[in-house]
Amino acid sequence: MAEVYPSDNELLNMQSDSETGVEYIPTGTSPYYLHFRKLLYRLLLATRRANDLRVYDEGGLDIGVKGGKFWLGTELVNYDGSSGNTLADDKASIYVYLDSAGNFVTNEYSSFPNMATTPHIRLAIVSTSDGDIESITDCRVGHNFVMPYEAGGVKKTIEAHTADDTLTAEESSSVHTNLGAAGTVTLTLPASAPEGTIFTFAVQTVQELRVDPGSATIRDDSGQTAGKYKAADAIGECLTLVADSNGDWATIAKHGTWTEEA
Repeated sequence: MAEVYPSDNELLNMQSDSETGVEYIPTGTSPYYLHFRKLLYRLLLATRRANDLRVYDEGGLDIGVKGGKFWLGTELVNYDGSSGNTLADDKASIYVYLDSAGNFVTNEYSSFPNMATTPHIRLAIVSTSDGDIESITDCRVGHNFVMPYEAGGVKKTIEAHTADDTLTAEESSSVHTNLGAAGTVTLTLPASAPEGTIFTFAVQTVQELRVDPGSATIRDDSGQTAGKYKAADAIGECLTLVADSNGDWATIAKHGTWTEEA
């Protein structure tokens, strides 16, 4: 069903909107145009933030972007806006976004990047044909509201493995155990993980839990050999690894005895 309006009598007696400060024009007001401009002024103030980072058509294959800001963790990133951004012609979908450094990207044609590995602000999907822009679909809506994941509730995902598994970068910040395993479990770290990808491993069953770096290196005091796994088998032993800028894994926390593959 369609959303209903207040009654005619209620509408005619409304003076202003308390949330936005927009005032209704009283019936019979003169000069009407002055009050209409006042109404527009208040409406524009109330909607101004909705214009931040908006993609708009400049004619032909050119688009512009209004200026705006976004948060990257605790850093406020500013984008000044731009114009004359010429898009490729005859593209069904151009995925337009700002990367984490505030660079404007207009040459993605298959999809937006994976948010887990490439943080970005999605602005629009643009379609072009015959030297002109066919449509602009606004994609900013998902960035208007952000749920603070660590502000209460379950803060980390924990997974119990009873068989070998290969982790993905999208699982960063999760905890992995061998709870319920009947034998050795090998967990393989993702190849070429983005810097800062982090995992924690915990032994919860008296079976060997192995952490395999693939062709990379897990760097700690038990060894520095590329392609060698780390292993532990006593309940309570745990290991936290983070991907470094070298393509390897740094040990940032360890409890118990973890040994390197012979």
